[in-house]
Amino acid sequence: MTVAPVEYNVWYIIGVFIANGIGCVLAVFALVRMTDERRSTGNRAFLVVAAAWGLIETARDDALFVLATAVHLRDDGVRFFLAPGLGLTVLSMLIAIAVLGIAAARPRPLWTIIAGVTVGLLTAAMVVQSVLSARTGYAVSIDVPAAVAIAAGLAVVTSASVFLATGATARRRMSVPIMVLAVCMTAAQYLLAGEILTDLSSVVDSEIGVGAIEVIFISAATFFVRTLGLTVVSMTDEGRVDQPASPDLF
Repeated sequence: MTVAPVEYNVWYIIGVFIANGIGCVLAVFALVRMTDERRSTGNRAFLVVAAAWGLIETARDDALFVLATAVHLRDDGVRFFLAPGLGLTVLSMLIAIAVLGIAAARPRPLWTIIAGVTVGLLTAAMVVQSVLSARTGYAVSIDVPAAVAIAAGLAVVTSASVFLATGATARRRMSVPIMVLAVCMTAAQYLLAGEILTDLSSVVDSEIGVGAIEVIFISAATFFVRTLGLTVVSMTDEGRVDQPASPDLF
């Protein structure tokens, strides 16, 4: 087995960090507000969906961008099989929405911890699944022990970030999760990409999937939608509560 070479382009890394950061800001923005009982049920449900989307979608699509731009699999015919990942993303979103919805309706430490751990595991799983979506002319696998260790670290950081940000009123409980999670998510995406293994002795003839250029365009489109979503959510959040919010709120 041969380790797939990874190209660490500083501009791509900065771009991935910014993209992850936008998703983390969207998630924390929603997590802070979704437990506020002064808000309508519909608005809190919308914030739950935004929080789940900000983490799950960001983890998956930015990992795909890393894979398409940084990893060289020694084959010009690299394809990305996205169908299973799309299905798992929808399933992960539904699970995340369910546990975050419970945490929003019952903002107690136990439910917040359960939600944090669940979302953390789902976020890490999305990154791993994205890394495994590559298809090439050779058999592709991943260094399992290293991948498990990296994914576990990301899951722990994500869990802690969700716990700290849910219903937070202190600025440090909002800013710290955003920065730490964005950094760790970016690092995990590149580290997991570096654990891809290629078996040059095993030829796999498959044309299933989309090319790297298409993946880059898809990632750019999802980043645009994510940024637009954050803009719309933040601009329309005024007047969503019956009473003035605390000045310490995000």
